[in-house]
Amino acid sequence: MELDLPERIGILAEGDISTLKVVCADIRFQIGEILIIKPVEGYQVFLFRVMNYENIIRKGPDMTDIAGNFLNNRDAYIARIESDKFVKVQGLLMGYSEYNVDQKKWEFKKPRILPPHFSDVYRGAECSEALSLLLQDEIGKDIEIGRLLIGTSSMDIPIKIDLDSLPMHVQVAGTTGAGKSFFMLTFITSALKSNLTKWAKNEDIRNKVSVFMVDVHDEYMRGLPFQNKQHGIMDIADATLKGGNDQFDAIFADKFYLTRELEAIPTEMQKIAKPIRFRREDLFVSDITSVMFVSDQMVGFMNRARGSEEDWITKIEKMDEAEDLGFAKGTKNAVQRRLYPIIKSPIFTEDEFSDLAEIVYNLEQGHFYNFSTALLSSNEQFVVITMIARTLFSVRQSLMSSTKWSQFKEQVYSKLPRKIASELLGDSPNSKYSIKDLYVEGKKGNDFVMKNIKDLPIVMITVEEAPSILGSQMSKEGNIFIDISRQGRKFRIGLLLITQNISSMEPIILANTNTELNMMLGNEIEIKQAIVNASNNIAGYENEFKVLSRGEAILTNSLKNIPLPVKVSNVPLYIEEELPFFTNPFEILKIKKTRTKATEVPL
Repeated sequence: MELDLPERIGILAEGDISTLKVVCADIRFQIGEILIIKPVEGYQVFLFRVMNYENIIRKGPDMTDIAGNFLNNRDAYIARIESDKFVKVQGLLMGYSEYNVDQKKWEFKKPRILPPHFSDVYRGAECSEALSLLLQDEIGKDIEIGRLLIGTSSMDIPIKIDLDSLPMHVQVAGTTGAGKSFFMLTFITSALKSNLTKWAKNEDIRNKVSVFMVDVHDEYMRGLPFQNKQHGIMDIADATLKGGNDQFDAIFADKFYLTRELEAIPTEMQKIAKPIRFRREDLFVSDITSVMFVSDQMVGFMNRARGSEEDWITKIEKMDEAEDLGFAKGTKNAVQRRLYPIIKSPIFTEDEFSDLAEIVYNLEQGHFYNFSTALLSSNEQFVVITMIARTLFSVRQSLMSSTKWSQFKEQVYSKLPRKIASELLGDSPNSKYSIKDLYVEGKKGNDFVMKNIKDLPIVMITVEEAPSILGSQMSKEGNIFIDISRQGRKFRIGLLLITQNISSMEPIILANTNTELNMMLGNEIEIKQAIVNASNNIAGYENEFKVLSRGEAILTNSLKNIPLPVKVSNVPLYIEEELPFFTNPFEILKIKKTRTKATEVPL
């Protein structure tokens, strides 16, 4: 297949498998540009990334003489030397593409061979269509995060993360002001668009992705400002509801905005919000100990209390001075002090009501949640995320090891507290959100046959300020995120880790993360850690990290062959462009609507 390429700008001069030298016409390049190298003969097309360049003069070895001639007779000398001005470009060979005739597409491969001498060189920035064809396997196809960055300019080539990569975990790293929030809101918007597309096309739920998003600064709902515009999830929810309740229900939980106090949020947002509440009995000891610093003696005390009472937190809260459960004097008081943030929290109650089953039920349907932690302490935030992650992991773990409903029930009761297990299984009078219909495939004899784990949606759980609960100091037994990092792929549960300090993260977590988006980093230590941890080889990118601007990043993925420079979308503009889709996806996708339309007053 012939590529539509512009006029060539240079010739390949020399090089090895890691570095090439290209001699070009007198062009001003930018570090990070991509050049296309096409041999005069042959079927491979090579891609080359500019890392450095220098000005050279043909026939002019002594630059002192040249400068002297310029000084004495500038105009005449310029006219004579113009044709002798060249640029020598140095950089890295990214790899090459070959056209697959059977699949009718270009396939990109790692740089195992070199382009021949005197191959023609073209500027990638001048041939976006050709570049997108050559990189079509590398730029992804599902969740859009931005555009391909070349130097300081972004091309009209969307960069996306494939769904298959999500359960293998995503790390977003950058210093304050790097653009992490812009990335997160872009990711949310694209994930919602992907889910609505799957729904409109009547595709299986397995192709959807649920997101439990942590909103630390309460900014995702209202949106982030840019160029006098501000759009967020509320705008998307409003646009979706204009198309009918069925569209809204396809991607959002009924009350998807979770907050500590309903009265603390604007009135117009209260329609889709609820104050989040959990039973204290829903908590395991490990949910507390994996996010707080506690001694082994305190852990033993809490486990002893839970062994005799399911509402073990209330039992400890109400213990008198005489009760010590056989532990050393002072242990009870120390445990009570450690549990104080949970005991005094309005989120964890002694009531019978809990939102946990509803949250799990909606996540298993490809729905989105926005968990506002603006009014919460860090302990409350981390305990909630840990409890939800552990519960979801336990039910999916039970599904993986069961073929019949009776087996599944036995597994769930053995892994979860009794009340939440009975609600999820439909055995409780409070079972409004039983997962039975979501997990069983059909009936065989007197029992039900379970679905395959691959029939369920991917679930992404965000962890903001990740080192706080995923730092090396917290890598203790019982930390559910360690288990998810190791086994999340087979259970289709992924972590979306947000951090300013890669170097503070638990090495086990980093080793099991396959997609990294590294933005502006704070110092040399963080840059070095980003390079060491990257899923692709980005040795030599040290200087590029130092010149990244806000919203610019290096994307690496173990399922791809090369790192890609990305310009994250200007998210208010991106959301504004996508709002018509959320109102009428059928029209944008040019497919016939087969579902009944229901109207509703916009939010």
